[in-house]
Amino acid sequence: MFFTRLSVTGGMMLLVALLLLPEPISATRKYSDPAAVNRSIEQLRQANPSLVKVHKFAVTPGGREMLMIEIGKSGTSVPAVLVGANFSGLTPLATEAAMSLASRVVSDASLNGKLTWYILPIGNPDAYARFFTRPLWSDPGNGRLFNDDTDDQTDEDGYNDLDGNGIITRMRVKAHDGTWVPVEGEPRLMRKADAAKGERGIYKLYTEGIDDDGDGQYNEDVPGGTNINNNFPHLFKKFGRRSGLYPGSEPESEAMLRFAFSHPEIAMVIAFGQTNYLLSPPKGGRKGSIDTGSIRIPREMGASLGIDVSRTYTLAEVIELVQPMLPPGMTADESMIASFLGLGEVVNPMPDDMIFYNEISSDYKEYLKKKGITAERLDPAQPEEGSFELWAYYHLGVPVFTIDFWGLPKPKEEKKENQGDEKKNDTVKADQQKGDPKEVAQLAFSDKWLDGRGFTPWKSYKHPTLGEVEIGGFTPFSDNTPPESMIDSLLDLQLPYIPELVKRLPRLAIAEVKTTEKGGGVYQLEAWVTNEGYLSFPIAMGKRNKVPAPAILTLEGDGIEILSGKKRTPIGEVGGMKSVKYVWLVRSPKKETLTLRLESKQAGNDSKMTNIGG
Repeated sequence: MFFTRLSVTGGMMLLVALLLLPEPISATRKYSDPAAVNRSIEQLRQANPSLVKVHKFAVTPGGREMLMIEIGKSGTSVPAVLVGANFSGLTPLATEAAMSLASRVVSDASLNGKLTWYILPIGNPDAYARFFTRPLWSDPGNGRLFNDDTDDQTDEDGYNDLDGNGIITRMRVKAHDGTWVPVEGEPRLMRKADAAKGERGIYKLYTEGIDDDGDGQYNEDVPGGTNINNNFPHLFKKFGRRSGLYPGSEPESEAMLRFAFSHPEIAMVIAFGQTNYLLSPPKGGRKGSIDTGSIRIPREMGASLGIDVSRTYTLAEVIELVQPMLPPGMTADESMIASFLGLGEVVNPMPDDMIFYNEISSDYKEYLKKKGITAERLDPAQPEEGSFELWAYYHLGVPVFTIDFWGLPKPKEEKKENQGDEKKNDTVKADQQKGDPKEVAQLAFSDKWLDGRGFTPWKSYKHPTLGEVEIGGFTPFSDNTPPESMIDSLLDLQLPYIPELVKRLPRLAIAEVKTTEKGGGVYQLEAWVTNEGYLSFPIAMGKRNKVPAPAILTLEGDGIEILSGKKRTPIGEVGGMKSVKYVWLVRSPKKETLTLRLESKQAGNDSKMTNIGG
């Protein structure tokens, strides 16, 4: 490992920022390769046979077996939480977090008694295995053979460790048509030359290697096929270099799609990887293929419905136009209209869901503040198109939360007092010349905490085709993978918040049942169904895509006649901490005991009995 220890005698912990601790931290956990993870999963099952099941989830193109952990009391029908980790294969800490979470759930009756947990520690084992090989390089592609450069060969032009240091970095070579220049004051870093400011590039940049196939390109056909975290259906990128042939084309992603849709009890999804919805809630503003603020009604459709097709409409206006045309009891909504007009997929979180995302994010930040985490880190990455977390929210319609567990701290900036406007403008321009902010932070972290092991200084090398080059640059994984000595502290701080998330799940219950005699053996039955949880059942996205199954309220009793209402009543929506009343009229010539039975795969079960007649 290149990141096994901190380079200072005093310990430190980095979560959302740099946190100095007074006592040293000893490394008690190491990053585990895919085979070691599978062994640990089996050991967990053997030690807890009454709570833990292991599912053979899939076999990757690289021949690696994927195992899923199921934790819960056998034979119980309870809501479930699905946890998926490391779908890019580039986040070792995510896999360690998933394994640690599994151990915590097994040992906590409050977590394993009322919920089922499905935990997949490695969503992309083939890519993850590269973290444990030498030379070290990172690529999210799985083990499927793929011809990147569309020639007659596959994976024939990969990286080469030219300087023999065990890692793949970069090459820079001076060229008249170069586009890069060293950062002023920090020549280890590079930035694009700004021609608008009269700058001229002097370097070209390549990844470390040679032109193995003699086509004039370098490392353009490296081993690795599909990024599993780009292979899910939502916003799938057609013909993307690492997105795969079609959504779910890979055994890893196909297995997850099949599993999720065959387990309707999944009420929440948690993803461990590169994004962090707790620190940076999902954002709107993504532009879809259709502008829902300017919709044109097709001419034939407009003529049959009597709608003016010469103008455009907002989605809300179309709903208002269509509603009077629908049969009694049917309500027009965004999902119906979008499907009817073929408006394409939803690309932004529902406004009502943004409310709970922002509220929970605020609560999480307060939680960290109470733990002493106050310094700043770089913002987490945004979800990739075709990612596991986007698919889970938009297609399953359940709340999805993501955590990345660690991020580079923002380097401390020198404060300059009494700056006038002109000097401030000069400072802004100067900041733009410092290079990529992430690389600045990455280099600062390497220098301070890794004893420089996160960056290889540029060193001259005689390249067989490029001539005189310099080899150097950042160590792969040094931007998102902390030293092993930090793992336990990071997980001990953040994983305890997971129970706080699941406490917010919707919980349906029958709050009260009331009967009123109307005469002639007729009775009015009133029942209040309440949601004792914080989150709505379902959330707004689930209401729109109609994937989560409704709860069912069943009226049972011998010898009764239902005059008004239904024997089985679907419960489509109950807001968080709210109640909905249902009313029946029933006739019973004699004394009977009625049972109201509430059943929901995602929000729990309940029942109440009441007597009528006599």
